Amino acid sequence: MTFASAKRGWVYLLQMRKRPLLFAVLFLVAGCQALATSPPAFPPVLNIDGRGNPPIIVNLGGVEVARFACGVGATLEPGDRGIPPLPWSLSVVRQSDGASLLSTTVSELPKWLTIFGDEAGLSSIAVAGPPGPTCPGSP
Repeated sequence: MTFASAKRGWVYLLQMRKRPLLFAVLFLVAGCQALATSPPAFPPVLNIDGRGNPPIIVNLGGVEVARFACGVGATLEPGDRGIPPLPWSLSVVRQSDGASLLSTTVSELPKWLTIFGDEAGLSSIAVAGPPGPTCPGSP
């Protein structure tokens, strides 16, 4: 046996020892990719959260789709109860005088619409925080 053939034998053995490690790494990478393409954690809806807000009207594309009293929330989903498909031209107005609290375009869901007193905002994540001012007529 020559030195070259012995060297090839050792190289072969080292390569064989590395294969289980290689398969373990490939399995780990495949698992991480599967996790990265998992479905969204939240359903594709507009979550409305009233926190001490005045009574409001929610319009989509200039059409009234909902009215909410103070401190009331709900979810709106495309195709549900006459809700049109995306994109939406969303506006939130005060019932008493029609003053605009928010006017924006919604092109993807889920979204969170938070009405806090006389202000409204739209975000891509749930908004944590205080409950908001006391509703008129509440103790």
